[in-house]
Amino acid sequence: ATPPQVPGSRPYITVVQYNCLADGLSGGDAGFDSLPPDEMAWPKRGFELTRKIIDADADVVCLQEVDHYHDTFRPALHAQGYDGVYREDEWSPCIKTTDGKLADGVAIFYKREKLELLGMHVPFTPRDVKVPPIEERRDAGKCLVARFRMRAPIEQRRGPGWRDYTCAKLDFIVASMHLASEKNEEGVKRREAQALCAMKEILTFKAMSGAGREDRLSPIVVAADLNAQPHEPAVEVFKKLGLMSCYARHIRAEPLFTTWKIRTGPYKPGEAKMTIDYIFAQHSAFDVYDVLAMPRSDEIGPKGLPCRGHPSDHLMLKASLEFIVEP
Repeated sequence: ATPPQVPGSRPYITVVQYNCLADGLSGGDAGFDSLPPDEMAWPKRGFELTRKIIDADADVVCLQEVDHYHDTFRPALHAQGYDGVYREDEWSPCIKTTDGKLADGVAIFYKREKLELLGMHVPFTPRDVKVPPIEERRDAGKCLVARFRMRAPIEQRRGPGWRDYTCAKLDFIVASMHLASEKNEEGVKRREAQALCAMKEILTFKAMSGAGREDRLSPIVVAADLNAQPHEPAVEVFKKLGLMSCYARHIRAEPLFTTWKIRTGPYKPGEAKMTIDYIFAQHSAFDVYDVLAMPRSDEIGPKGLPCRGHPSDHLMLKASLEFIVEP
């Protein structure tokens, strides 16, 4: 069989963006009471998260705040036809909240029957974020970059004919990204610097992967919790470098919100309801064929996220991207 196609169109991929709310950041002093304690506990919430991801049936799944990669996400998704790559945050706040038992990171899962992994890159994140000045820190946030190729049918992957198959040259780059969370002027500046650094790393990885040759375009997709609202400079970084927000392109606006949390207790108490999650794609290489509809506030309920049907304090985003580049 040939790669799946949108009817009457070129090859396409579907991409999910999802901050999963780390187990190590969801209990005790975290202050979430939108679900009963047994439903917030990891055995139940971890199951609901993996089921939601599997039901989304995306080709590429980009996750943040993953602190159960090896014992929850990888085995559940591998059983459903996915392989994955993972970058653990060596400075994860979960280390402190769980006495070193957990550490969160970012992950990229991909359908192994449709895509093959060609390479990956882990940009640098410095330990000391105070010095040197923000613009000199080489801080790319929590970022993981991977390059994939659309797989040819098995009969064309063996023997001399496989190189003639159109998708043998159809490859692309995906980054899963999580930027600084401070909601102040320092945080705004840091996120902009992280976005610039991450994109520099992605473009360098692209150039060193053979992209730029006539037969290797390797367009870029970034799925991220930027912790930045649409008006912030960090969002503009991606647009200025040729990437479009898939939701803004398809529905002519960003979602009304992608996170909504109402927390009590000592850790970041209060309500936060805003758009900070995005799927960006290189506008010269992709058309946005569809996006996942977002729930309304009244469908979530007065206590915000997590809630039944949405087991994280962030909402899942999904975009269907049609290749418009000729391989």
